Amino acid sequence: MRRLLCLAASGLFLLSGTAAAAPPPPLPLDGSGPSVAEPGPPWSYRDWLSPDWLTPGGPVPVRPVARRPAVGAKAFTLSVARGERPVPVAGRALLVCDPPQGTHPVASEACEALNRVGGDPARLRPSPDLMCTMHYDPVTVTATGVWNGRYIRYERTFGNPCSLRGTTGPVFSF
Repeated sequence: MRRLLCLAASGLFLLSGTAAAAPPPPLPLDGSGPSVAEPGPPWSYRDWLSPDWLTPGGPVPVRPVARRPAVGAKAFTLSVARGERPVPVAGRALLVCDPPQGTHPVASEACEALNRVGGDPARLRPSPDLMCTMHYDPVTVTATGVWNGRYIRYERTFGNPCSLRGTTGPVFSF
């Protein structure tokens, strides 16, 4: 028991010295922060908050994010993952509608499909003549975004890529 206590104490002693080896926080990119090369006491974040650094040429003030999105906003972050979980992501795209843009390869077709269902991916239905094999190869998709002022979070696991394409059409085609 004594050996175990000595071992634990020596481990804590060794670990206590590692906190002092942490690197200092990064300097601002514009070079306006305190200089590390200057002799004297180590600098701190208080140096950056001095009135001479917060000049009109200094950093841009942070504005709070609006609680409600714009009424006409229509944008989604879409992701596709192999398997029954939404991670790790195999593909991701940004879809912005009105006008269709973003990183989605067929943004205009995807926006048309979402317009037909009021921006709710859960209301997308498979075509009546859809024929897929019963091969189980799960694919999980997510859509997070805003549609006409409504927050939307959608996640669904499809049995295979064929049923995903047949149900969602161009929305998750990337």
